[in-house]
Amino acid sequence: MIIAQVQGSRTFIGCLDLGSELVRSLKAVLDDRGIETAFITGYGYLEDPAVFLYSRAEKDYGLAKKHEGMWVTAGLQGSLSRGEKDKPELVLFMEATQTEAGRTKTIAGQLASATVRQFEFLVQTVDNVALKRSKERTGNIQQWLMMFPAGATADSQAFRDETTQQFDPTWQEDEPVVAEEEVTLLPGDWLNHPRLGMCCVVLSDGEERVKCRLASGRVAELMLSLFRLKGAGVKDGGRVYDVEVRKKH
Repeated sequence: MIIAQVQGSRTFIGCLDLGSELVRSLKAVLDDRGIETAFITGYGYLEDPAVFLYSRAEKDYGLAKKHEGMWVTAGLQGSLSRGEKDKPELVLFMEATQTEAGRTKTIAGQLASATVRQFEFLVQTVDNVALKRSKERTGNIQQWLMMFPAGATADSQAFRDETTQQFDPTWQEDEPVVAEEEVTLLPGDWLNHPRLGMCCVVLSDGEERVKCRLASGRVAELMLSLFRLKGAGVKDGGRVYDVEVRKKH
């Protein structure tokens, strides 16, 4: 078992565009906001959903099966965590029904894809903990097997998993206490983020939140209270800051 108390969370609500692919669109929403760990719930009408299931006999996941037509779901939920090579992985489970000619069919499983007719969602982030999904040894089923502080990686000293000691989200390395420089970010400044890479500040409220443009062109929203900033020079007329994820006390 791995378990940790959530400390720091944000909530987002929204509605996906008509005709968009649900899984890909939700993933883009999370990526654009720099979200690393989150829970997602939603409901609505979907076309041609494709779902797959785990087979206990085969000890593997079957191929996704497409179910044609319009389906309604009142119970889609899932999570964003890290998968192979520490890349973000969105896992969604769904139960949906379809009624035609007086007959009702129900499907349930892990969602591979679906076309949106109408879909509204809620995202609840977990900002102090990162979870990693891997295949466990006995059944080859994917689940959370590793947990470590947000911003750390499985190779860092902050790494903890269920095979060692229980992860403590308040854990931190011994380090000297250094007075922090108060930084007010301005548009045109740069942040060297450990996961997002070099990104340019495009909007700041002067206190807590900034929006940054990533190398991909997408814009991510960051909460400054989660980071320490250290001056690292100048780039294209703007100040550059190295970003260090704060360790929770």
